[in-house]
Amino acid sequence: MINFTEFQYSFIIATLNDDGDLEYCLTSLVELQSGPNFEVIVIDQNQDDRLVEVIARFSDRLTITHKQVLFRSASRARNLGAELARGRWVGFPDDDCQLFPEILVEVERIACDSQVYVISGQTVDMLGSPNILRWRQHPVNFNCWTMFGCLTEATLFVRRDAFLQTKGFDEHFGPGCRFPAAEGIDLMNRLFTEFRDMKACYSPLVRMRHPTKIPPWNRWAVGRFYQYALGDGALIAKNLQLHMFYWGTRTIFSAIIQIFAFRGWRSLAFAARLIGLIRGFCIGIYFFHMKKSRN
Repeated sequence: MINFTEFQYSFIIATLNDDGDLEYCLTSLVELQSGPNFEVIVIDQNQDDRLVEVIARFSDRLTITHKQVLFRSASRARNLGAELARGRWVGFPDDDCQLFPEILVEVERIACDSQVYVISGQTVDMLGSPNILRWRQHPVNFNCWTMFGCLTEATLFVRRDAFLQTKGFDEHFGPGCRFPAAEGIDLMNRLFTEFRDMKACYSPLVRMRHPTKIPPWNRWAVGRFYQYALGDGALIAKNLQLHMFYWGTRTIFSAIIQIFAFRGWRSLAFAARLIGLIRGFCIGIYFFHMKKSRN
């Protein structure tokens, strides 16, 4: 029986509709600089055997577990992976991410501080430019007021014991769930509530390549903005806290400015974001508060 402390890190990769990205992700893990031991857990939601041969090609170079499941939910898949994990820390790279070789060297440097429970970093495009969020370019300890620009699920490393104690990702949030986004912020918010003295650290040296999907600004981008905003609105509704309302207010004003810039599809995307945020909030109020009170 393998002891849980044999690995320092467990990379949990939830994958669905894989069209070849996972192979590049696993290749980047093979190329990580020597450092702490890690394992890879692939939660395969494809409901076919397309990944069997791919994973077999890496089995002699990575400690890898392939778990095929019948459900389709990123948060549920990640939670299952964390239950199976044997590492002290868990990370959740997307299947289309490629990790930089030095990433675990930086994570391990930060993790030496026993008060650190969470470590996050940035995503960059294939040319090395930051994408997805407006990432800070200097290290910082963040809190519930400043976390919104410091993390996305793919770049998140969490102490496994803390992750399990807070019951992991809320399975109402994330791709394939009722509210298709905001699962990382919701998890982080609960971690701050549960562990009031913990440190959460962001470092720009914790880097992963991630494809830039927006721009281009088009009909697909409008739909994606709307779907993500549904999750953001529900997140605020679930967590009726000042820092959540502050973030939501800033998001609304930013969307309004972009709408009245009259930039075609871009403005339409921010209009969809505004509508999605409001609708997600209203649905979330009913789902997390009114529905529960009736039951």
